[in-house]
Amino acid sequence: KVLDMVRSSDPYSEFVREEFSKGALRNKTVEDVLTPLDKCFMLSAGAVLDFHSMSVVMQSGYTRIPVYEEEHSNIVDILYVKDLAFVDPDDCTPLKTITKFYNHPVHFVFHDTKLDAMLEEFKKGKSHLAIVQKVNNEGEGDPFYEAIGLVTLEDVIEEIIKSEILDESDDYKENRVRKKPAPVGTLLEHRKEDFSLFKEADNEHKVKISPQLLLATQRFLSREVDLFSPARVSEKVLLHLLKHPSVNQEVKFNESDRLAPEHFLYQRNQPVNYFVLVLQGRVEVEIGKEGLRFENGAFTYYGVAALTAPSSVHQSPVSTLRPSRRDQPQDCSESPAYSTYCPDYTVRALTDLQLIKVTRLQYLNALMASRAQLAPQAPDSLELKMVPTSQTKLLGARPTASGTDTGSPPTPAPRSQGAAPAV
Repeated sequence: KVLDMVRSSDPYSEFVREEFSKGALRNKTVEDVLTPLDKCFMLSAGAVLDFHSMSVVMQSGYTRIPVYEEEHSNIVDILYVKDLAFVDPDDCTPLKTITKFYNHPVHFVFHDTKLDAMLEEFKKGKSHLAIVQKVNNEGEGDPFYEAIGLVTLEDVIEEIIKSEILDESDDYKENRVRKKPAPVGTLLEHRKEDFSLFKEADNEHKVKISPQLLLATQRFLSREVDLFSPARVSEKVLLHLLKHPSVNQEVKFNESDRLAPEHFLYQRNQPVNYFVLVLQGRVEVEIGKEGLRFENGAFTYYGVAALTAPSSVHQSPVSTLRPSRRDQPQDCSESPAYSTYCPDYTVRALTDLQLIKVTRLQYLNALMASRAQLAPQAPDSLELKMVPTSQTKLLGARPTASGTDTGSPPTPAPRSQGAAPAV
């Protein structure tokens, strides 16, 4: 009697009796609920995971994507969108590299598989997507298995509840009338997302530095260059500074014009306000009035005094490797007040160079960030933010009396160093 009362009071009892007494799942097969191949979003095994193709994948809204070879019916792999978490679009990684690494199993079922059996298979947790295939015995050749569509756990559940399942990424009208998704290489028109914000401009060249070289650079500066010692710049702030694109730079050597302006890192009596550490390549150094010349290689540095030379608070850092003759005086004697530091040497590239370039303003803000980390009232996580003009700002820094947060803090006493580059 108690059981009868529970059954009669259960609002879902009628639904349960209707669906399972009539054997809805036992009477239907996966062929009744599958999505035909021509309406499936798939990727070619030969695709390259560049920015455009990954944007299309994200816009598709699917978490599991079949991968085919040559023909759509020849499905060989399954790509999970989460597999792309550590893929850099700039590397243009082949899709096969990712699918071979993760090697997700591809589940095939026959077209006449009952939905109740399919549900039980999905409940095992091995996969929530299966490739539906049937035997093709048409023509004169031997019969063969042919993929005809996809079936998912969502398809089976929708058949049970007799309604479409919509989530936040679905378009209701799109679900009512299914349309053929666009192939990779074309953008889906019904999606409004624009991922161009995350793409660097084509004319921006990003210099990459390996983790090993980055660590070696940090250790070298902190141990060999007193201005970057842990007592002045914390290891955390220094590492953050070295990772920034404005600090990592390179010089492409032009064999046809060895004296090209872009080859000069420093020129004698030309004012500069930046420090340079050569990471790879060779340079020629010409020093003093005598014009003594010699070559230097990796992990030689120049312009240490430029980081501590007195300058105006509002003076902008030099944004190029070589000062512009239009914007700056020809030599230091023409405008002593403007000059921050005038080397008595010239440094010119002899090969392709990879280098670290730190402006005086970036260095001063690194000092501020390091001091803020040590302050008792400072938050645990301070972030050094680089703005596009290669200037730096400390998030949360107090404004100076002049109303700018990029003012110079008390400058540490410079070491007794000559203008000659370190060798």
